[in-house]
Order: sequence, then structure tokens, then C-alpha cells
Amino acid sequence: MYESLLENIRCVYAKAVPKKIINKENVNVPEYLQKFCKIVEQSYEKVSESRCLCDYIEYVKLCRRYRKKLQKFRSNAEFQALKKVGNSKYSKFAKNMLKPRKIEVPTFSDDHGNISRSDQQKAEALASSFEAQFINVRANSFTTTHASSDQTIPWVTDNEVLAKINKSKKSCSMTADKVPFTFIKYIAPFICSGLAQIFNLSMMRGELPKAWKKSIVVPLNKKAKPKEPLDFRPISLTSHLCRIYERCLLSKILPVLEDLEFWSASQHGFRAKKSTVTNLLECMNDWTEYLDTKKQVDIIYLDFAKAFDRVDHELLMRKLENLKLNNHLLEWINEFLTGRSFRVKVGDALSQEKMVYCGVPQGSVLSPVLFGIYVNDISSKLPPGVKCKQFADDTKIYTCTSEGDINNNLQEAIDYIVKWSETEKLALNNSKTVHLTLTLGRKTRVFDYFINGTPIKKENVTRDLGFLISSKLDFSEHWKKA
Repeated sequence: MYESLLENIRCVYAKAVPKKIINKENVNVPEYLQKFCKIVEQSYEKVSESRCLCDYIEYVKLCRRYRKKLQKFRSNAEFQALKKVGNSKYSKFAKNMLKPRKIEVPTFSDDHGNISRSDQQKAEALASSFEAQFINVRANSFTTTHASSDQTIPWVTDNEVLAKINKSKKSCSMTADKVPFTFIKYIAPFICSGLAQIFNLSMMRGELPKAWKKSIVVPLNKKAKPKEPLDFRPISLTSHLCRIYERCLLSKILPVLEDLEFWSASQHGFRAKKSTVTNLLECMNDWTEYLDTKKQVDIIYLDFAKAFDRVDHELLMRKLENLKLNNHLLEWINEFLTGRSFRVKVGDALSQEKMVYCGVPQGSVLSPVLFGIYVNDISSKLPPGVKCKQFADDTKIYTCTSEGDINNNLQEAIDYIVKWSETEKLALNNSKTVHLTLTLGRKTRVFDYFINGTPIKKENVTRDLGFLISSKLDFSEHWKKA
């Protein structure tokens, strides 16, 4: 049924949307610059044939004039665009202008000395690296206990589907559906009824179309200059239509969690009126209050290795079952997580298909909330005096000490979280876990903290949700980088 609908959409798309090859470098460039560009190209061809110094000098002069004109045009275009969006949207506009337009994947060399130079070889190397992170293989299949639930079966209506499509952003990213979402938005009024029936049938049967379990992974670099596959984060481009259904389900799951008062007060991700800003504001309020009373603050920034990719499906499903969600919804989520596959895309090259054995796909709509449910209880049994703040997998714990204190409860909290991480199969990354001490006094009370006997690295400056936090809490280091 789904494939039939999708095939008809593809057919309409192929017939109704004309294909046109556009030179990306000259998009929105005025005619006079396009003509000047042709003159530069003709000059280059002349130099290639004559190999004359005079022609080469003339070519260089033309190139410089063209670059100046192009730079002047782009600067003016940015200014006009800024005036159009207004000052209130400046931050969003600037962020969009500054983000990289193309992800550069460097040449890789594996343990055997094999070098990956072509896009195809790079895609295969990244795919193998991502696949190696799926270490928590499910031992048993999940079956619901059919316990009673107050939540009704989350059916969706035509109007709900249409509203979710209209609210979603346009996208031309190619997924397993092979239809750009921009085109789906145009035909939404005509297909929303059919989609609603397919969505409800999928929920009733606990089955998903094959295309919904396939992802095209785009590597996103974690560092400014990545050198190896582990320096990339796998971002999954999943089915556009599946994402619409996920949004419908999310709107039915979140109210249940709020009614249960499920979320920990320390968690600032995935929740209404919570964000990185509220996380940092609460921390700053605590830290400045401690420092004003001449106390020292010790902070441990915890890092979980490949957190999203290593969520154990069996443990996650048991946690969802404990929330007494509807059995149909539980079976659907279990099927959504089971038997997934992915292919890595570098340039126009796609890797061989690889299987996913654990984790939640980074980039899907439900994944952040599912991960939040998985780690929600991390702060439930911390010792007195230790506070925890979370944003998704970014977790920090801290406490204060007064002059004369010879110890605190922070090591006990670390030991608890280490034990929790072993139980939940989310290993801590010792090399990225850091200890920062905040103090305004001349003398710093030195405390050493350990993870399974390994000392935690001490830093004077560390990054906290985008901000550089220094031991004096004066933001001078952040201003230097800004």
C-alpha cells in the first residue's frame, strides 16, 4: 500500500517537475557578472593556447577585477538580505550564512595502511567506523506484557497529517523515499488522507515499510579539522514521510510524559520552555551564589562515548513499558528500532549497506526523546550537596566546598554514575571527561577525582554548551574566541 502510493508520487514528480542543471557558483549572480565571468574564461583559454606572458598578465588582471566585483556584489546582497529579515532575526541569518556549505572529508588511512582517497573509499571507511560503534547487540526480542494502559491507541487524522506537513521546513535532501520533501509539501492536501490511513495501519499492525528503516548517513565533523573517521558524527537522513508520522506520535507521547511528571528537573533537553540557555542560567545562578559566599565550586563534565549510537534497545523498551504507554505504540517503537540499515554518503558516492544493532538514529524526530527517557534517571540517586544538569547527553555534576573542608560528595557521585553507566551500557569517555574548579580566592583547595582508579583530567578552561567557562568565571576566554 505504501509502496504503491510512493510509486505514484514518484511518477507525478518525474512528470511534473522539470530537471534543470544549475551552475552552483553562479546562482543569483547578475547578468553583468556572468558576462564578465565568460570574458575571464575566454582569457584563460587564450593563455592555455598561447603560453604568452602578456596574455597571462592580462588574465590575472581580469581575475582580480572579477573577484572584486563579485565580492562587492555579495557584500551588498548580504546587507540587503539582512535588512529584509530585520534585526530581530539577525542571529539566525548570520548562523545560516556562516555554516559550511560543503563537508570536506579528508583522506583516511586505516590500521593496515590502506589509504582512502576517492569518495567511494571514504564512504566505505566511514561506514565501517560507524558500524563498529554498535556494540550493544540485543540478546532477546521484545514482547509486551499487555499491561493495562491509560493511553489510547495514538490514531492520527487527515488534518493532523496535513498540519504537520505544512509546519515542516522545505527540504531537497534525498532519502530512501527518493522524493524531495519540498514536492511533498506542494501535494500535501491530495495525499494527507492516504498517508493517515497508512500511518494508522502501520500502528495497528506494528509494521513499518522497508523505506522507513533505511537511512542515508551524512558525516558531520565534530572538529574543525577532522583527521579520522571517529572525528565525524553520523547524521541520518530518514524517510520524510516517516518523520511526519514521528511528529504526530511525538505530539501524543510528550503530554503523557508531562502528566506523569516524568522528566527530571536536571534535564533541559526535549522539554517545552527548556533549552541550553535555561541550563546555563541555572548553573550560573548556583555558581555565582557559591562564589559570592567565598566558596569553591568543583565541576565534573562527563562525556559518554557514542551515547546515541549505543542505546541498548532491550533496556530502552523496558523503560518505555514502565511508563505504561499504549501497547500498540510500544510495538511500533520496537519495530522502528529493529532491523535498521544505513549507507554513508560522501559527495555523490554511497557506501555498501550496513546494519544497525543498537542506538537511536541521530537525525530522526523520536530519537532525542527516546534518548532522554533512557538517561532520565541518571540524577535520581546522587548524594546530598551534589547537583546535576543535563542537556541530552551533555551532563555535568558539581558541588561547593567551604574553607577548611577536606572532602566532598563529588567522588561518591562519580562512582554512582560510573556504576549507572555500566548497568545502562553507556560507557564514559575518560579522555573527554574533565574537572574544572571555580574560585575567586588566592588559594585553591585541591581535590582529585577518579573514574575506576583513573584520575580525571583537570582544566582551567572548558567548553560548556557552546560557552568557554574559565576557573575565574569571567568569560574572558570566551570573548577572545568570539
